[in-house]
Order: sequence, then structure tokens, then C-alpha cells
Amino acid sequence: MKKFISAVLAIVLTLTVIPAVGAVSYNGFTLEKNSNGTYEITGYTGSDDYVTINTDTYNGIKITGIKKGAFQNKSRITGVKIAGNITSVGADAFYGCKNLNSVTLSEKVTSIGSKAFSGCTGLTGINLKSVKTVGEHAFYGCKNITNLTMGSALKVIGNYAFQKCTGLNYIKFASTLTYIGDYSFANCTSLETVKFPNSLAHIGNSAFKGCSSITSLTFGSGKLEVGAYAFESCGGLRELNVPSTVNSIGRYAFAMRNSGSSTFSHKVTLYCGKTSAAAKYAKLYNAPAYINEYNKVIKFSDYDNDGKIETSDARSLLKIAASLSKGISGETLYRCDLNSNNKIDTDDVSKTLKNAAGV
Repeated sequence: MKKFISAVLAIVLTLTVIPAVGAVSYNGFTLEKNSNGTYEITGYTGSDDYVTINTDTYNGIKITGIKKGAFQNKSRITGVKIAGNITSVGADAFYGCKNLNSVTLSEKVTSIGSKAFSGCTGLTGINLKSVKTVGEHAFYGCKNITNLTMGSALKVIGNYAFQKCTGLNYIKFASTLTYIGDYSFANCTSLETVKFPNSLAHIGNSAFKGCSSITSLTFGSGKLEVGAYAFESCGGLRELNVPSTVNSIGRYAFAMRNSGSSTFSHKVTLYCGKTSAAAKYAKLYNAPAYINEYNKVIKFSDYDNDGKIETSDARSLLKIAASLSKGISGETLYRCDLNSNNKIDTDDVSKTLKNAAGV
């Protein structure tokens, strides 16, 4: 029996070191054919600190990609130039290469996979040139990246892609960008100015949460959805112009989370139109809003217009909702119709009570 077990173990150990079918070693790289018949780089056996990938072919067949984990945790690598026919950088390709400080991409690279450069804390900047998609967590935690430049092709930035890039202070967004995922730039605490392109259609939940240094935020002219908590705790914002093309704004998108609690407040004043998504947001979440049609800041729920929201405002509105008092119109109705259905009802009364209590 012992001999049998020893024989089985020997077979298993032998199988574990058999190289993948089609794997070859070439110029310090290991290559494998992928499903479309071209080669991908699957590993690095060289000793150079600066790695240049510029070999177009092997035996006449194109080398088109860097496979998952090919350079993972290669801490000696300080720089990489990706050229040749490479079009994709796979998931985890350079994950944990903590001393990697320079990445140069050719114009043929169109996609960067999830966690491709996550944890590359030595990286100081990246030019995405012709990249069309950046995967989830692609540059997560790259705390020394200070600048990010996108070419004219980028459309999608995945969830968490640049979260906790705490040194990031400059972004040049692509004019083709349509989608920013959840938490994409959350906790980028050095970011001060953000200007979105007209092409942008979606900003994900908590996308810029905790970007405490943002003082200037500019939206494009295209139709845009802003997710819940998208700019939560961006305490540097004081005034924000929100165009009518922003057609939906999620829960507490521009709020500050109050310390030690689950309640929210607003430091930023929203400049917007009377019927805009921003005005509706301000009503729902008790945010100050400068309404263009009235040329002043409106304090929602403030029935008697004394600058304070009190239980007395809720009592007055309850009488109106119960038809025990004369109805209201004009600016007063606009101020107190918190669900924007052109009448005062118990829902408005309930919201006013919450506003009065600071909930």
C-alpha cells in the first residue's frame, strides 16, 4: 500500500510541473497560445529592472496580450514599456509590483484588466493613450499617482479603478468617456478640480466619495445620471452649478456624513433650475439651493420663510393637507411641496418634521 501511495504522489508531483500545452520560452518571457491562435505573455523569467515588451511575433504569429498575473508581485521591476502588437493587459498582470514607477503604453493597448496595476505604489503617473476600458480595481491603492491622462478613446472606467489613489491631483478626462463606475475615484484626497466631458452619461454610486479637497466641480452638457453618495463628504465644495441636463441624482449624492452617526447634512449650495433634478434632490434631502427663477437661495420646508425649519412649519402644513387651512401657491407651494406633486400632503408634512429634527 505504501508503494502504491508513493507512486500516486510521484505522478501528482510530476503533473504539477508539466508546462501548459503550447507554452514556450522566448526573450525572457513565457508565451502561450490563446483561443484565437495568437500568443499571450504568461510570465517573465528575465532579470531586467526595466522591461520592454516590443516583440511583435513569435514564429510568425502575433503576440497580442499580457495574460492574468504574468508579472504579479515582481518587486524588482521598476519600469515597463508595452509596445509591439500588445492590445490588452490582463487581470492582475502587474498586481503588487510595488517598485514599478514607470509604465509606457503604446497606442495599440486598448484594454486594462481588473487589478492589472493594483498595489503598484511606486507608480507616479499614467497616460492611457488609446485605452477604451479600464477594469475594476485596475489602479486601486496606487497612492503615488499624481496625474492621470486619458486619450481620445476611453469610454468606461470600472468600479474602484482608482480608489485610494491619495496622491492623484490632476485628471484629464477623455472626451469619449461615458461611464464612471462605483467608487472609481473614492478617497482620492488630493484631487482639487474635476471637469467632466459632455459625453459622460453615468457617475456611479460613491464614485468620488471622500474626495475632501475638491473645490471645483464642472459638469458637461450631456444627459447625466449621478449615483447615490457620488460626492459624499467632499467637504471642499461650497457652491455647485448643476445644469438641467443632469437628469437624476441619487440619495445624498452631495451630502456630508455627520461624524459618528448615520445622518447627513449639506455644506454645498446647489445652483439650479426650478424644475431640475438638482432642485428635486434639494427638496428631498434638505440641501440649500439657489433657484435661478427666484434669484435666491430657497430653504425647503420653511413655510413661514423665517430662515428656520421648525415643528411649527410642519403644523401649518398639516392643516393645509387636512383642508383645515387655506391652500398655498407660488413660491410658498414650491418651497413646501417636497415630493413635487403640486400639492401639500402628509408626505410633505412628514418630511418637514424630519427636516426640523435634523434627520
